[in-house]
Amino acid sequence: MTPAPFRRAILLFLIAGLLTLGLAAPARAQSCTFSASNIVLGPVDVLGSSPTTATGNIAVNCSTFLGLLTSITVTIELGDGSAGLFGSLRRLGGPSGSSLAYDLYQNPTHTTIFGGSQGTHGGQPVVLTGSSVLSLLTTTGMNVPVYARVPGAQNAAVPGAYSATFSRQPLDVRATTRACSVLGCDTRVTGFTFGVQAQVRPNCRVVADDLDFGQHGLLDRPVDATSQVRVTCTAGTSYSLGLGHGLQAAGIGGRQMRDLAGHRVGYQLYRDAARTQPWGLIADGLATTDAGTGVSRAVTVYGRVPPQPTPPPGAYSDTVVVTVTY
Repeated sequence: MTPAPFRRAILLFLIAGLLTLGLAAPARAQSCTFSASNIVLGPVDVLGSSPTTATGNIAVNCSTFLGLLTSITVTIELGDGSAGLFGSLRRLGGPSGSSLAYDLYQNPTHTTIFGGSQGTHGGQPVVLTGSSVLSLLTTTGMNVPVYARVPGAQNAAVPGAYSATFSRQPLDVRATTRACSVLGCDTRVTGFTFGVQAQVRPNCRVVADDLDFGQHGLLDRPVDATSQVRVTCTAGTSYSLGLGHGLQAAGIGGRQMRDLAGHRVGYQLYRDAARTQPWGLIADGLATTDAGTGVSRAVTVYGRVPPQPTPPPGAYSDTVVVTVTY
């Protein structure tokens, strides 16, 4: 039989070993890295009402001792970005101090803003947790999607490149990893960098009203009428507005309306109310020029049917192509 003092020595040794294990720090319990792709929006149509969208992602990879790690929580927060805010949305900075509003979301329906406690923008952080997350993070890693959206109808934005960066920790980005094991919990904070970019291109839209000379029995005196062409171009965009020669004419001086039987009525289009400046194409040297403001601009077209032999009664018409060159 083993003497009692020897048994006590073994017992004390085992207790000392257990105490040493309990004091072990949870070092190397986890190591996570974060990287993000740039998000490229565009070209953005600031004149239209439809939004422009794009998607990026944040890659999360963690290496751990799976035998020790029992839980892990990853919290990703995004702040305002380097260009700050534009009203209630984030801002992209552009040429000459111009701004473009946009935002970042957690879901493809753009209803949950990707944010957090960093900055003043608010929104919700992305939180990854649970046993399935633990398995993915420690094997293949995970991609967290980031959905970007630029609302339409931002008419004041001038053409050019717009951007914002997320690089300042913790103002723009903050990634917090909390890992717990049988040895305790460990919390680490890190960051990552990505950019949001957009391109606004020069653009114009045009709408033209019909020009109606009305009903007349004889064409023994001038018949005048007016209509409007409404042009909307991006702010600061120079453009020319030209009117074609119509379907029947070979040149600026030969515009004609025609009925179904082929009878014709001559007419002309002018840029001024006195009807001294014919309106034609750039090639004719008779187009108007202007610069866009981002809002619709109405331009008056002055029409005249000069005195001429009166053709048979009927409905006379022509089609003129309106061309905006920018």
